[in-house]
Amino acid sequence: MPNLDDLGAVLGSLSEKLTLWDLAYILLIILAAVVVSRVVVCLVTRALNKSRLDPTLTRLVKTAVRFAAGVVCVLLICETLGVKITSLIALFSVVGLALSLAVQGVLANLAGGITILGARPFRVGDFVEMDGVKGTVKEVALMYTKLDTTDNKLVYLPNKIVSEAKVLNYSKEPTRRIEITFSASYQSPIPQVKAAVLESLAANPLTLAEPEPVVGVARYGASAIEYNLWVWCRGEDYWSAFYSVTEGVKQALDAAGLEMTYDHLNVHMLER
Repeated sequence: MPNLDDLGAVLGSLSEKLTLWDLAYILLIILAAVVVSRVVVCLVTRALNKSRLDPTLTRLVKTAVRFAAGVVCVLLICETLGVKITSLIALFSVVGLALSLAVQGVLANLAGGITILGARPFRVGDFVEMDGVKGTVKEVALMYTKLDTTDNKLVYLPNKIVSEAKVLNYSKEPTRRIEITFSASYQSPIPQVKAAVLESLAANPLTLAEPEPVVGVARYGASAIEYNLWVWCRGEDYWSAFYSVTEGVKQALDAAGLEMTYDHLNVHMLER
């Protein structure tokens, strides 16, 4: 532990020991610290701009550089004033340890925020799913990530949880695949069902011709044949295309005279 009595005695006698040269030297140290910190911040800013880091993380690095320059300046001034730097460092260490234990959760969220801003698994405006929550990223801060859900709720997720969670980013790629399952009766020929659905997809302006859409038999159910439909669309058109394709399947089968059946039970009466 640092000797606080000795430190206080030294600080109490500073007014008697200071000379004009000491004051001039202290001012010179402060001026040098300001100039050096600005030069370092400028160099760091150029390097960060080339790396294309998130602006929030860039500001954090700049703040850290200025803080480090300030600490060095304070230590040099204290040495000039006759304060033992070892005692001062020991005092800062004890205070820092106490603060770190008191704010473990805050530091964990801060570390998570730095990880997110550095890795950039998502950006503002992306539609994501993480920790069981789906929504559009509204803000990525150092402590929390804000999601705007589809039912207009604003969710604050601690960055510690976000950095450890599995993140599904639905906006990262320019295209998305729509997957739909539908059924048709056993009396509806399979080639005709596939042809009718593919024709409706080709006429849909929200779907893409490449990659090629796929319609295939998934399984033979108790009352109907189940089909899988895969078709691609632009990411921003996903929900509009999803509903459009779903409605188009029924309309295409109706127009072709093909039945979309449902679970039912056929009872055959035998005469004796």
